Amino acid sequence: MRILAILDRPETALFTLQAAGELARRLGGQEIRLLHPKRATDPAFQAPDEGIPTPAQRGAFTRQVALRAERLHGIARTWIGAATHPAVAQARWIEIAGDTRRIVAQEARNADLVVISRPCAGDRDDIGQALAGALYDAGALVLIAPLQAYPTVGQRPVVAWQPSPALDRVLDTARPLLNTAGHVTFVIGAEHDTSEAPPALAGELIARGIPVTIDRFVAPRDRLGEEIRAHALAAGGDLLMMGAYTHARFVEWLFGGPTRDLLAHATLPILTCHHGIEDLTA
Repeated sequence: MRILAILDRPETALFTLQAAGELARRLGGQEIRLLHPKRATDPAFQAPDEGIPTPAQRGAFTRQVALRAERLHGIARTWIGAATHPAVAQARWIEIAGDTRRIVAQEARNADLVVISRPCAGDRDDIGQALAGALYDAGALVLIAPLQAYPTVGQRPVVAWQPSPALDRVLDTARPLLNTAGHVTFVIGAEHDTSEAPPALAGELIARGIPVTIDRFVAPRDRLGEEIRAHALAAGGDLLMMGAYTHARFVEWLFGGPTRDLLAHATLPILTCHHGIEDLTA
């Protein structure tokens, strides 16, 4: 497995690296690349009416970009130096300057899994662009790392069950992790009561001797994301697996619906991908 970790903020870099290392261990990662996409132009001077930066302003921006890269590279070197897993010990640092979304999309297409930090309120706009590049443009499988350290990732996974090609892809990739989990919880949320049979995957895991819990709940559509988060945390999960919910205007819906709610508030690592084909006819 080829893992690409996006490092864009010193404040979250270690959590991103720890999540990448743990998944490399659990999923048999063989290669880890650490990408720092650097801004090539000052965002304060991108519109025509914003003028031209002075030499002093250009110098200040260049120093800021260099300092951020230096701090991130230092964090990465320390993490690599303490590694016991071969893929971590041989992780490769990459810096590329230019358009963040385009850089991340291009690099993500050569990875089996992209690990990226969770967006936060008040982030620089290029941080959101990195997530968009990996999730939408590259169609990559993405682990959204939490804003805290987790001693394990995937030992107690929670599956937000809503059948879709996106969730199928997540589960296919994570199958080695599910097959060795200590406990798996399926969280099934709906707007109305349903007598739907438990997922076939749950039965397969039980047959392997893995403890499984089926957690059903009913909630309005605009509360599904918050309820999934609450149920996943109550289950003691250390990884939430979900498909990025499909919708005709997926981007708008994502940033105003259940998946966005999870990105805004969840403290769990989230493993997800976006499957856009069915959006064309939704």
